Amino acid sequence: MKRYFIEGILIFFSVFSAFFMDSYRETLSDIDLKNKLLKQLIVTIEEDINQLQVVKEKLDFCLDASEILLTDHLSTSDKIKKDTLVKYYSDLRYMNLSFFPQYGVYNQLLSSNGLENIEDEILRDKLVYTYENLMKRTAAADPILDEIRWKSFMSLSQQIVVISSREEPIDPDSNLPLFSHKVDQYFISENYYKSKEVLSFYNQVMVYINQYKSGLANILIAFEDIVALAQVEVGSND
Repeated sequence: MKRYFIEGILIFFSVFSAFFMDSYRETLSDIDLKNKLLKQLIVTIEEDINQLQVVKEKLDFCLDASEILLTDHLSTSDKIKKDTLVKYYSDLRYMNLSFFPQYGVYNQLLSSNGLENIEDEILRDKLVYTYENLMKRTAAADPILDEIRWKSFMSLSQQIVVISSREEPIDPDSNLPLFSHKVDQYFISENYYKSKEVLSFYNQVMVYINQYKSGLANILIAFEDIVALAQVEVGSND
């Protein structure tokens, strides 16, 4: 009887040990996958940060142009030359530039339960808030703002029209559609400086760009925090 009892105990511990080892190996595998995805996420976020900086630079360029055009429109004297006005107006094409983040690795973290395996609660919360709130909020505003921009440009067609041709890409290695342009023809109405629509448009451009830049700035800060926290998370598990 004693022998059977001991054998039973040994069998129990053998089964328990096997189960424990399987569970342990599965846990290690989950952690390895989570770390692998976090490393990939760091790379994609750094790419997105580069894209954000390019978008911000071009929006600043557009903002400067709109400020000059608005000031010129309000001025009672010393109007800028037509060629210069057309150049700045042509620069407003950059207001159509939007930020397109990469969701692939984040979605993999969700589908593989990698998010749940992240030890740092702050990092988990920051990831969810950034990808589910900040970036989706910015993306949701894009089609609405595109419509506003399109209607504004159409309404100004009676006052100013600029026809330009696309030339070489500004940065061939960039995934953003940025090209240099050459002005071929333009038309400026005699009522251009009397038009309240023109004045309203330049003001709207400035408001839009500042609002959009504010959203991008919040995403940039969140991205930098995520990269720093993810590097610590991955390093603590290596």
